[in-house]
Amino acid sequence: MADPTVPAVIEIDHVEVNRGESDYVHDANLDSPAVGPAAESYTFSIEGWILSRRLRVERIEALHEERPVAVTPLDRERKDIGTAFPEVEGAGRSGWRLTVNALRLPAEFELVLRAKLEDDTRLPLARLRGSRRRLPSSAAEIQPLMVNTIGRSGSTLLVTLLSSHPEIVAFSPFIKDARVSTYWTNVMQDLSEPSAYLAPFDPPDLDAPRWWLDGGQELGEESVEAWLGSEAVDSLVAMSRAQVEAFYAHVAGEARPRFFVEKFLPHQVVPDLLAEMYAGSREVVLVRDFRDILCSVIAFNRKRGWDAFGRSEGGDDAEYVRTTLRESGEILSDRLKRAVTRPHLVRYEDLVLDPEPALTSLFAELGLASDPELVAETVARAVRDTSAMDHHRTTADPAASIGRWRQDLPEEIAAVCNEELGPLLRDFGYEGS
Repeated sequence: MADPTVPAVIEIDHVEVNRGESDYVHDANLDSPAVGPAAESYTFSIEGWILSRRLRVERIEALHEERPVAVTPLDRERKDIGTAFPEVEGAGRSGWRLTVNALRLPAEFELVLRAKLEDDTRLPLARLRGSRRRLPSSAAEIQPLMVNTIGRSGSTLLVTLLSSHPEIVAFSPFIKDARVSTYWTNVMQDLSEPSAYLAPFDPPDLDAPRWWLDGGQELGEESVEAWLGSEAVDSLVAMSRAQVEAFYAHVAGEARPRFFVEKFLPHQVVPDLLAEMYAGSREVVLVRDFRDILCSVIAFNRKRGWDAFGRSEGGDDAEYVRTTLRESGEILSDRLKRAVTRPHLVRYEDLVLDPEPALTSLFAELGLASDPELVAETVARAVRDTSAMDHHRTTADPAASIGRWRQDLPEEIAAVCNEELGPLLRDFGYEGS
């Protein structure tokens, strides 16, 4: 329970509970949190109980945008429920408690709670909307320039073009796919878990691998726990930010770039966290005709001899279109409309066929020098650097990769693409069929 005298880190704005009997559930309820202040740290708890009718409940899941952020079994004693439902077997141990680290969520979030039954059935239990305190921000000399995109969309080309501008730095984009800011943000997320910041207190085995990430869940000193989960976490933010800035300052040498540029995937929360951590962060949404992306994924995986870009998760090409491609495209479309970083849209086809106008517009949007001579020099420098990218290509030249779906995709898969992705294709300026 949050102390009303201490400013809340987590606020819950809306709670919606699905109650009542069904073919699977005898009864269930969400006990906490209620609407209002929920926690004095970046971590908060969700508690409830559920009585299954005939199939065992394996676990309770909390999901943000269809991705689990916390799971737990039914492992808490509930004598009150056992007394109220003596006819239901196991009612006395029907309780559950989820611990959610809000730094794995955007500042304003919605969580869906559901029960997973032993036959893989998922039952919706509740929906929560809330917000957390934003991370401390910095107007550092060098700020993130985030390229948010789907794999095989030309992100290496774009990062190389961007880093060829004298005010932008990247680490060898045509050789290494550096994710330095993602790494340190993930470190910060891991160390902000209670199991990490409570690990120093009476650790069971100092010789255990990574014992500092595997501590207890309670300390017994509420004020100390609140500090460890709030102000101490803010200092982790500063540490992670300092590591990123020091790395890119070293890479830049004597240059004084305004941005470092890295890639991100649509489902990641890291760009939202970086937008809080850096006052001047900016974002680019890079898109490519999704049908050509599919062709490139198939060809690149065949070239390497193993599946990547989500294809290792099973399913055929049609299923890949219906799930991975459509979901990623919808997230990118939504980011263009809602992200606080005011993303700038760049299309792969424009970069390949006529890069100078596309870069001129982007550089101007970023407040960077964009005169014709500088843009031409930037493109020429990037062309020299990308000469070593043959291992990355699946066509003889980049122009041949545009519209390849007309020849490469079977008719039935092209039809699935047009049906599932038609609205997204039109949103991004592509013809639908």
